[in-house]
Amino acid sequence: MKKFTTFLTAVCMVLISATLTGCSETPANYTIVRFENGAVTYENSGKGTDEKTVYELGSNGKTVAAYTALAMVDDGILDLDEKIYPYLDKELITKDERMKDITLRELLCHTAGFSPSYELGTDKKIYTDPGEKFRYSGVGYIYLQSVIENSGKMTLDQAASKYVFEPLGMKNSTFESAKTVTPHMNLSSSVLYSLLIFVLSFILLAVISLIVGKITKFRFYKYDIAFLISFLVAGAINSVFLLFFFVSKVFVLFLICFAITGIILFLTKKRPVLYYSVTPAVLLAVMILGFVIPVTIPVTNDLLPVKANCAYTFRSTGEDMALFCRELMEKSENRNGSLGEMFEPAVEIDDKNAWGLGIALEYTSAADSMYWHSGINPGFQSLYVLYPEKDRFIAVMTNSDRGLDFSKEKARIFLGTDGVWDIKR
Repeated sequence: MKKFTTFLTAVCMVLISATLTGCSETPANYTIVRFENGAVTYENSGKGTDEKTVYELGSNGKTVAAYTALAMVDDGILDLDEKIYPYLDKELITKDERMKDITLRELLCHTAGFSPSYELGTDKKIYTDPGEKFRYSGVGYIYLQSVIENSGKMTLDQAASKYVFEPLGMKNSTFESAKTVTPHMNLSSSVLYSLLIFVLSFILLAVISLIVGKITKFRFYKYDIAFLISFLVAGAINSVFLLFFFVSKVFVLFLICFAITGIILFLTKKRPVLYYSVTPAVLLAVMILGFVIPVTIPVTNDLLPVKANCAYTFRSTGEDMALFCRELMEKSENRNGSLGEMFEPAVEIDDKNAWGLGIALEYTSAADSMYWHSGINPGFQSLYVLYPEKDRFIAVMTNSDRGLDFSKEKARIFLGTDGVWDIKR
């Protein structure tokens, strides 16, 4: 027992000491792009980080997808006010007749009525009548991707390459899988993502095993074996969930917790009270530590390729974002064609905010606006802000779950404004 206590204490000390190194609010790696006086400068932090470092930029890819769609409008392939229904993949179509009324313009400015949620499968329900009100929606941009791909007869990445990446010289941008800088996640988020399904599955299987044993009274039945099988099966279920349905970035963390718990089970197999109590105790301790200690920890890149999705899989670099933001600045000042409509308020959100066709507007005065978008993925947060009135823009990319506040602080300092860059979602 003394050896077991010493072992458990050592494990906890190692975990705590390792995570405490991430207590700083400053991301482990970041790249900042600043534009003023007609020139771009870069600020990079973290070992090996430079303007070619690839980050996940999440929802910032919505602006790239919107630009692609608007370029296709200018090419005569699409029309802003035509119905999207003929271009939709069959699996996206529901029996809701309102789906036939949605236009491309409504998708771009988030008034189609879809849900913001798509993490565990696309929620295809329409919550408000198309065109009725602003409702920020990742799902809506999944529908936009279907329109882009089916109208242009090419994949999302091919369309983005044709209309954005290649013309602007963005050589390291993609919606496909690409290795990025190491992501850092809040300990609370990583623990919750990695263990929740395992804990729920294990409890359910352990209870079912107990009930089955009591009812059948099978003479070869041993609950200690059933308990162990429940532990292993729950581990398999959680592995499939993390690898194929959610976020494989925390799979290694789960394996570490699973292995430590398994070792403890092995060490306590001859002590029934400990054997049955140690697993929930260790899992509970890990969950509590995760939510009590305010740190970030390094995780992994996605272990399995992620299918291109314009709502969240965009990956790019500081160098490429400088090119893209310069293009957006130019289009915001010379509003020709459909691309010029990107910067007009298509829907008013409140007295300070509106949304254009793929980009957010925050009013600085009755006549001027800042244009922005943010991106939040597990282990990455980012922000870009264009301020044409001052002929400046900034793009901040971080590998941290705490990077958005950092990005806003850097943007406020550089732009000399108290911008909020946030809307109700």
